[in-house]
Amino acid sequence: MEALKNFTLSDLYGKLSLPENEFENYLIELKLLHHHRVCECGGKMSRKGYAGRKHGTFRCTSRDCRKEKGFLVGTFFEGTHLTVKEVFQLAYFWSQNLTAEEFLQFQMKREDGTEISSATICDWKQFFRDICVEYLRRNTVQLGGPEKIVEIDETVISRRKYNRGRMVAEQRWFFAGVERGTNKVFFEEVEHRNAETLLPIIQKYILPGTTIMSDLWRAYFRINELPEGYRHLTVNHSTNFVDPETGACTNTIESYNQKFKARHKREYGTARSLLAQYMY
Repeated sequence: MEALKNFTLSDLYGKLSLPENEFENYLIELKLLHHHRVCECGGKMSRKGYAGRKHGTFRCTSRDCRKEKGFLVGTFFEGTHLTVKEVFQLAYFWSQNLTAEEFLQFQMKREDGTEISSATICDWKQFFRDICVEYLRRNTVQLGGPEKIVEIDETVISRRKYNRGRMVAEQRWFFAGVERGTNKVFFEEVEHRNAETLLPIIQKYILPGTTIMSDLWRAYFRINELPEGYRHLTVNHSTNFVDPETGACTNTIESYNQKFKARHKREYGTARSLLAQYMY
């Protein structure tokens, strides 16, 4: 998806203005739709127009087979009642963190005045998250390396609730790190914030030889003892934002944590079962 790396809002509406067949050809170039397919019998399948099917089908060219397969079968767009343009548009807005329901319904109002339902929008946002979660589970991100700096910090998400006349808070803790300069990030939910929990996560995500910057949380005191050869610098937040001697600070990772919390509040909270996925 390198072609979409610098894809702007102007680019989006330029592509959406294309005739349907030209837009589908664009998606074929992005490898989001099939240019050709191979039949189960081994024969080549070619695309054919088909009455009653908007996108046509692929039909096997083998004389003894002639099986057909829907054009969208096995693609990102299979099984939806939305158009491929609407799905593409939703995916773009989601990738740019423009996810407010009112915004999406207004921006994607159809020519006949109808709107995409709230349920459909929620389903697609969850689908996009599922794809990202699955990708990151299969491709663990690793940060840092020699001459690289990674900032680490923990953050808590709280939900206020009432219990017999008093207000209490349900807390969920996350451990996060960010590589300076590249903004590569990891987030992981943790039940405990002790060394036995956090140090293995550091070893999982942060490459040997990395300079790690953190606050003075006691679980980090053994980072210098790890066999990966990390260099550990700390900042005392009770006296400084930046350590005056080493220059250590955790401003970058704290900024990432605040952005996540801001999104959580903007969407009026997050289902507890889905909270970890929002960290990806």
